[in-house]
Amino acid sequence: MIRIFEMLVALFIVFVLAVLVGLALPSHGHVERSVQIPSPVRQVYDTVNTFRRFPQYSGLRAFDPAMQSTLSGPESGVGAKISWTSQSPKVGNGSLTVTKSTSDSDVTMTLDNDWIGDNKTYTITLTPAANGRTVKVTESYDADYGWNLLWRYGGLYINGEPSAIVQTTLASLSAMMAGFPNTDYTNQEIRIAEITAKPLFLVSTKAERSLDAVEEATIAAREKIDAALKKAGLTAAGPQMTITTEWGESDYTFAVAVPVDQPSFTLGGSTFTIDAPAPKPEDDSDSNGEPKPLATGERDNKGLLVVEGDVRAMLGYQGQALYTEFTGSAAQLPLFRLNQKAYAETHGYRYSEAGLGRPWDENISAPDAAADAQTFRVYLPITR
Repeated sequence: MIRIFEMLVALFIVFVLAVLVGLALPSHGHVERSVQIPSPVRQVYDTVNTFRRFPQYSGLRAFDPAMQSTLSGPESGVGAKISWTSQSPKVGNGSLTVTKSTSDSDVTMTLDNDWIGDNKTYTITLTPAANGRTVKVTESYDADYGWNLLWRYGGLYINGEPSAIVQTTLASLSAMMAGFPNTDYTNQEIRIAEITAKPLFLVSTKAERSLDAVEEATIAAREKIDAALKKAGLTAAGPQMTITTEWGESDYTFAVAVPVDQPSFTLGGSTFTIDAPAPKPEDDSDSNGEPKPLATGERDNKGLLVVEGDVRAMLGYQGQALYTEFTGSAAQLPLFRLNQKAYAETHGYRYSEAGLGRPWDENISAPDAAADAQTFRVYLPITR
């Protein structure tokens, strides 16, 4: 009987000690990790201020690559939300919601899952280096344990899964952003525009990467288009477009296009409808590999409708595109195009640069505008 009493007393003492130790443990858990990312601060902010790229860089993927996620709320900023389901006990089901967002500074997200604690949050803080070339990205995880002693004891292991996920997330974020164009679009206004398909006459061409060579090729292509428009009884119905095919190291491959006022044209007594490029299974080359001459109404190897000579017709792009406008020199166009690609990457928009997905720009300058005071509209087709 005495031994039972002694055992009960010992258990009571252990219980009291456990309670006292639990009361002495922190009522709040905090862990943070940092990484240096060599990207403009706006790029980093835009990437973490939306969940569109989150499934690609989240540390949760390291535990379960097959986890399923769903986006809801606004695309970015306060209210943006991602929910996930997973068969892995380390990931489970949960959600993150942006509750605070300060441009180029910090983003706070509330976490809802089965981890211990209340008021669970992730906070990402951005600190640009003095030289402006790198950004210190600090991600912290916080949870309140209150008077729940079991949670306080569980907080001793906060450097386990929460810490590992934070560390993996930062490493994956850095690796992903290394593939983005390293350009700062902070001062460039970029928005999404809805584009309606327009019938176009166009000529594909190529020039050295110099303003004079591109201008010379553009003028030659426009002359061919104008001559074809006159024969077809059509008129230009919008600004001249430059559709980029490839921006090479030494050459620029592109097409000069002009919107036309009718969806069809008549040549040689036959009427032809301008439609979207149609795949063509047969090859246009002859037995010697030389291009075969094509008649009006036939399709070339890109599926474009032949008008005459080098002039083709097609129905242009329809859908959403990133849009920006600027006034300056045509020499600035490559930078603005690159900025749009970087913007698409950080916001999780897809672009292909193939087929009708190729970027283009429109010169809407006055005829007497100086070379360094041209006005351009720049477009990059995207899918969301």
